[in-house]
Amino acid sequence: MDLFVTVVLRSYNRLGELRSLVQNVLGQDHPHFEVLIVDSTPDVTEEDIRRAIGVTDERLRVVQTPARGCAAAANVGMRHALGDVVASVDDDDVPVGSGWLSALTAPLADPLCLGVNGRMDYVGEGEARVPRVRSGWLRDRWMLSYGPFKKPRVFPGSPNPKRGIAWLTGGNAALRREAWARGGGWDEFIGYHNEHSLFLRLAHRMKPGEYLAYAPEARMLIRRDVAGGLEHRTVIDPQERVDTVAKYYLWLVAREYPLRVWGMLPVFFPYYLMDAGIHAAEQAEHSRADLVRQFVKGVKLAPGAFLRHALRSPE
Repeated sequence: MDLFVTVVLRSYNRLGELRSLVQNVLGQDHPHFEVLIVDSTPDVTEEDIRRAIGVTDERLRVVQTPARGCAAAANVGMRHALGDVVASVDDDDVPVGSGWLSALTAPLADPLCLGVNGRMDYVGEGEARVPRVRSGWLRDRWMLSYGPFKKPRVFPGSPNPKRGIAWLTGGNAALRREAWARGGGWDEFIGYHNEHSLFLRLAHRMKPGEYLAYAPEARMLIRRDVAGGLEHRTVIDPQERVDTVAKYYLWLVAREYPLRVWGMLPVFFPYYLMDAGIHAAEQAEHSRADLVRQFVKGVKLAPGAFLRHALRSPE
C-alpha cells in the first residue's frame, strides 16, 4: 500500500515563486499526497497566497505562521501534516521530473527506514561555493555523515544510493512523523545547522535495524540566487557564522555527546577554532588574500563566542 505523504513547502516573501513550484509538486505521479504551504510572509492573507498561486486543488492547504526561521516552519509543517510521511521543499527548490516524490519515498516501503534524502544539484549564484570532493569513494563514505566531533558532512550529489546516512537536509528529504516526534522535533534557537538537533537526538533513540537512506533518483535543483527567502542560503556576517558554530557545538553536540566536547576539550578546542575559521572564510571573496583574512578573523572571534555561549543557555 502506498504511503500517504504530506509535501511541506516552506516559504517567506516569495509568492511569485510559489505558482510554478506548487504546479510542479501537484503534478507528481505519487498516488497519495497533499501539499501544505507553510508561509511566513508578513501582512499577507491566505487569500493573497492562493491568488498568487492561481491553483485550485483539494490536495492543497495553507498554514500561516510568524517568521521564526526554517526549523520553526518545519515543526509547524509536521504538526499540521496529515500524512504519516512528510517531504520537505523550500521555496527556492525545484523538483526534477514528475517522479521526484515517488523516488524520494520509495525506500520508506521498508518500515525500518525512517527517512530519506534526495540528490541536490546547486545552480545559480553561489554554486562555486558548494564543497566538492574529488574522490567518489570518499564522497560516498562521508556523505550526510558526521566527523569525530559531530561536524556535519554534506555532499548529497552522489549518483549512488546509500543506506545508513546520519542526517537529512532541510529540503529534498522525507521523514516519518513518528521519527520526528521521537527525536523531539527541531530546535528553533539556532540558525543554519538547524537540521541536526533532531538527528543528533534520534541517533540515540533508533531501534535495532532502523536507518536513514539516500536516494539519488529523487533530484532537486537548489537555487541560490532567488530574492527573498525564509533564511539566506548563505550567511555573510563572520560574527554570526562563528556564533552559530559555537551554538552548534555547545548547545547541540555537547548536550547529546558531552564527552566529545568537555571530555576531550584539549583536542576539541583547537578543532573548534579551525572550524570557526573555515566557516568565516566560506563567504570570502575568491581571492586568496581575502580567504586568509576571513579565516583569521573567524579564529579570533571564536574564543569569545565559545565563552559567551558556554555561559548561556539556549533561548
